Amino acid sequence: MMNLRSFAFAFAALAFYGFGTASGMAASSSGRFCGEMISSGDYRDVETSLNVARDGHLSGTYELDEPDGQVDGTLTEEDLGSGTSRTLVWTDKYGTGLLSLDFSSDFDGFNGSWGGSANGKFDAPSHSWNGARCGGGSVR
Repeated sequence: MMNLRSFAFAFAALAFYGFGTASGMAASSSGRFCGEMISSGDYRDVETSLNVARDGHLSGTYELDEPDGQVDGTLTEEDLGSGTSRTLVWTDKYGTGLLSLDFSSDFDGFNGSWGGSANGKFDAPSHSWNGARCGGGSVR
């Protein structure tokens, strides 16, 4: 009888601990983020989709609403970042540049900035790009 109680207690503790760690591991930069960015001197709607590869690198795509139509672009992380701050390279029909992202601690949103490039050198990111999980959450 004592072994059965000990087993039940151990099982309950393991289940409780397991639920706690599972929710902690759920926080990720993967997902769809709806937001705005500065483009052509004005705020434009942008949807940013990010994925985390097995090696930890971020990649993704974005859709930017411009006055003359939608612009599709790609995002790649060349140097593996860590934590909530990451730097990606964006590429679309206008060119390429850097995108610096600072995620909230729960990865529900990010504030970022982007810059272009000239003569093969990246400009410092200085234009706003933000996002919050589509369908909920807020940029922090």
